[in-house]
Amino acid sequence: MMMNDVVKSSELSELFFDFNTLIHSAKVNDLCRKKKCDFTRNRNMNFYSIIYYFIFRNRTTTNAELTHFYSSIDRFEKRISKQALNKAIRKLNPNVFTYLINQFASIYYSTSLPKKYRDHLLIAEDGTYMEIPYNLLNINEFQFALGSHVRDMFDVKKVQSKAGGLYDVTNGLFIDFSLKQAPYSETPLAFEHLYRTREVLENQKVIYLADRNYGSAEIISHLEDLRYSYVIRGKSNFYKKQVASMESDDEWIEVEIDEKWLKRFRFSPEAKELRKENPTLRIRVIKREYRYTDNKNKEHCEKLIYFTNLSSESFTTAEIMEIYSRRWDIEVSYKTMKTTQEVERHISSDGDVARNDIYAKVLFHNIAGVIRKEMNQELENRHTPDTKEYVTNITQLQAIIHDTNFLYCFMFGLKERIKEKIDNITKHLNKIKVPVRPNRHFQRWGRSVKQKSIKTYKKRQT
Repeated sequence: MMMNDVVKSSELSELFFDFNTLIHSAKVNDLCRKKKCDFTRNRNMNFYSIIYYFIFRNRTTTNAELTHFYSSIDRFEKRISKQALNKAIRKLNPNVFTYLINQFASIYYSTSLPKKYRDHLLIAEDGTYMEIPYNLLNINEFQFALGSHVRDMFDVKKVQSKAGGLYDVTNGLFIDFSLKQAPYSETPLAFEHLYRTREVLENQKVIYLADRNYGSAEIISHLEDLRYSYVIRGKSNFYKKQVASMESDDEWIEVEIDEKWLKRFRFSPEAKELRKENPTLRIRVIKREYRYTDNKNKEHCEKLIYFTNLSSESFTTAEIMEIYSRRWDIEVSYKTMKTTQEVERHISSDGDVARNDIYAKVLFHNIAGVIRKEMNQELENRHTPDTKEYVTNITQLQAIIHDTNFLYCFMFGLKERIKEKIDNITKHLNKIKVPVRPNRHFQRWGRSVKQKSIKTYKKRQT
């Protein structure tokens, strides 16, 4: 079988063609507007041109970006000034990008492209902070958390937005993404994502992956109502009494949700109703330990717990750990966006423009992400036992997408040309593949994992 048949360039071309059709639609034109009079005339920088400008932005200065953009689309004679661009980008409503992120996923799942892990999509939830340009307007708009060093707005040194996403680690794309005020809690953000993606993920078998802070009874009950499976890292104080009574390191516990507990259910009426009908919450709990040394060569031992509703008959303890390890891909995605894509380098101090900068980079990450997963699949198909495993280097892939002028074919909906571009990109697979280091673990908080109490597993950047 030829490599390009495996990479499915025709299906990817169809996906990008359909997404381009959506970008050019009247629906998106309406969503772009902050005022009714915005984007009503076909100017040199019309509504869909601005969308593509944001998505494919990768130069260090505005003038260089304008030159690159108009050269890429073969319209250099129509290049607008920096002042005209600043005027145009302030009109763009950030809501259009949240819609496009959601719709890109919806179109993707309607194709034959999605890959599964044992017939499941692995969907990870996680939050981070995104830096916003510093000025008094943004301090007021995005707010800040009070603390010993921040007593009022004049103590704020850095403006941040609380960001969060629901990310398909099996297929390399954000299904939903949000930017909120800095003090916004991760819990309501997670519920917003679950509600907004309910239709997109309808009829899909989902395993929801999340780190600590997401193992509340309300979130787990809401996942049960959605008929999602889950693997969530637990906090030591969650269901403490029931966990302490466990006789083994892998068994089910039962938690009775009483009326007092139900009053703390604030975000999901469905979860509340479910627990009223069935107050008993059953959770499979897995306990593990790992030992590590810190930067001062001091040894530590930390106890870990994981919550899941996957049965032991279908998924062994080691498989649960393997599934959870794949959650790391959302962390890699945030790092890639912040370092390689420079998502926090903004082209304006305006808060809405900063939102558009970030949302558009998420969309570019999705475009590159689905291509990357196809290339990784090809590398997996080539892999033979007792040889090194490889994955695609996302940084190099994104650079190639920019260098091959993918923008032109995408923006003008040239389906055959898009396919040719994807074929040309996949020809570089051997040059941009990187080995997966066996038994890899990521150092965090100055720690280096020394040994684990179970069979080791890989954390891949896939």
